[in-house]
Amino acid sequence: MATPEAVQDADQTVRRPRGLRALVTATYVSSLGDGALAAAAPLAAAAITRDPAAVALVSAAEYLPWLVVTPFAGALVDRWRLRTVLVVADVLRAGGLALLAILIIAGAASIPVLAATACAIVVGQIFGDTAAQTIVVDLAGRDSGALNKANGHISSATTAGKSLVGPPIGSGLYAAVPWLPFVLDAVSFAVSAGLVASLPKRRGPTSRAGRPRLLASIGEGARFLVQHAQLRVLCLLVASANLASFMAMSTFVLFATERLGVTTAGYGVLLAASAVGGVAGGFASGRIAQWLGARPTIIAGLALQVVVWPAIGWTSSPYIAGALLAVVGLCAAVTTVVCVTARQQLTPAAMLGRVISAFRTVSAGTAPLGALLGGGLAAVVDLRAPFYVAGVVLMAAVLVSLPSLRSVQADPISTEGVGQ
Repeated sequence: MATPEAVQDADQTVRRPRGLRALVTATYVSSLGDGALAAAAPLAAAAITRDPAAVALVSAAEYLPWLVVTPFAGALVDRWRLRTVLVVADVLRAGGLALLAILIIAGAASIPVLAATACAIVVGQIFGDTAAQTIVVDLAGRDSGALNKANGHISSATTAGKSLVGPPIGSGLYAAVPWLPFVLDAVSFAVSAGLVASLPKRRGPTSRAGRPRLLASIGEGARFLVQHAQLRVLCLLVASANLASFMAMSTFVLFATERLGVTTAGYGVLLAASAVGGVAGGFASGRIAQWLGARPTIIAGLALQVVVWPAIGWTSSPYIAGALLAVVGLCAAVTTVVCVTARQQLTPAAMLGRVISAFRTVSAGTAPLGALLGGGLAAVVDLRAPFYVAGVVLMAAVLVSLPSLRSVQADPISTEGVGQ
């Protein structure tokens, strides 16, 4: 007769694949709508006004929540039921986009309305992504191979929907019927909500008794990140990679049209090349990490970008640039997946949401800084300069981090001393 523990283990074995499939499918569906929205929202803003500052307000509204909302989202996700967070985040985003579509149909859309909707969508994304990265541990367990595979599939689904398939659909639909891409995104979130609602139930949140105040809870997550040597180094590496990437890509449209001589359509193909690399990297990340090990995979992925970014700045061939961008996309996806897996393994389950949020606040915070630095370098020096400096930034980050990474003896990255 099977013991209760054996029955529970067998039940989890059955449920995990189903839950992961639902989560990956929900990620792809909602990312497809997000990709359409990413292309349609600027077009809608440009149709309302030709004022560059007003159009930029919509983009700025998308960045603000990453700095303001992210720390609170992690602390709240650790207190709430994860499946509920996922469902509510999708339902609210679906409702907001449906309302925006109605306003566009009625001719009542405005820049403030678009900015508020963009901000609300990102807030939902922050809560949803934090809960998704936390619940993956329940669905896949803490084994590095299973986590890398699950995170890799989620990464590929996100990149395919948001960066490869969604944008051309969004721009095409907007050209035909301006409100249609917003309806598509609303429907994608409604479908995603139905999918994540089918996820297996997770253990409930911790008891309120003895629970610290919200700000103190946020502080616990930040301190854990700062005091954990491996997580701290990984966070700084990801932040450096974001700084370099946004530095290089902030003026890439000018570099592509003026130095590479591509058309508007050609520019889209170059961006698609990076997305193709990202999709491939997501699927391959598990095997690469299994073959090389976690730390060598991270170091190799960043070291390749040290060479590739300057090579993009050096070339005048759009074909070479496209191939190199695919390499960048692949390297970025692989290193991100392995870092996400390490973060999930190294963090106690009860505070995973807070650590994820603290990590992402730091890493995402370097993105606008990189964009500003890239723009300044391109204006003062040359359009090729941001690519060269991006390589230098990554090289410095890797060299500074090597001693800390080498100090860890276990492979994959050690979870010794981490509470479960």
